[in-house]
Amino acid sequence: MPLFAERELKLSKDYREDDGIVYENEENDGKLSFDEFKAYFTDGVLNAEEMHELFRTIDSNNTDNLNIEEICQYFSQHLGEYENVLAALEDLNISILKAMDKTKKDYQDSCNLEQFVTRFLLKETVNQLQSLQNSLECAMETTEEQTRQERQGPVKPEILSINWSGKRSSRRLQRTSSLSPNNTNFSILNSGMVLPV
Repeated sequence: MPLFAERELKLSKDYREDDGIVYENEENDGKLSFDEFKAYFTDGVLNAEEMHELFRTIDSNNTDNLNIEEICQYFSQHLGEYENVLAALEDLNISILKAMDKTKKDYQDSCNLEQFVTRFLLKETVNQLQSLQNSLECAMETTEEQTRQERQGPVKPEILSINWSGKRSSRRLQRTSSLSPNNTNFSILNSGMVLPV
């Protein structure tokens, strides 16, 4: 089981900053009351009754508090394809931390060219991560908007399409113009150009 739920509960236990709001676990006991659960998990789509029903479903011990085991048990039943995604993200996190540790140790003693390459690779890593984040945010926004519209009653199909602002679209286009070997739009790595290492 990926450690995502453990991180989520720890985050709820200590603090969570989202849109400038800090939610604290008042008891600081590692368990979530319904109010803490609602403050943390509310997505603007489920109403209060549905949130309470979800809370009761997850609370398999019937204690009116959720612990890490209950949260892991509930979400692990619904992972589907996201189990592979979360496992890959866990591996990616470990790889990035290892690279950062090596960079910290080696950067200062590297020559200017090696430092340049390191900075370039860091920038490319950030671009790749931002591109992934943008895609996920778009998917989240689209699914939330579609769910909200479906709850408001039948709508014309053209209303379900989401028009993104030009600034956001150009930012997404700019960030997806990365140097990934898989990016067919633009890639130094696919151009046959050799970078000295």
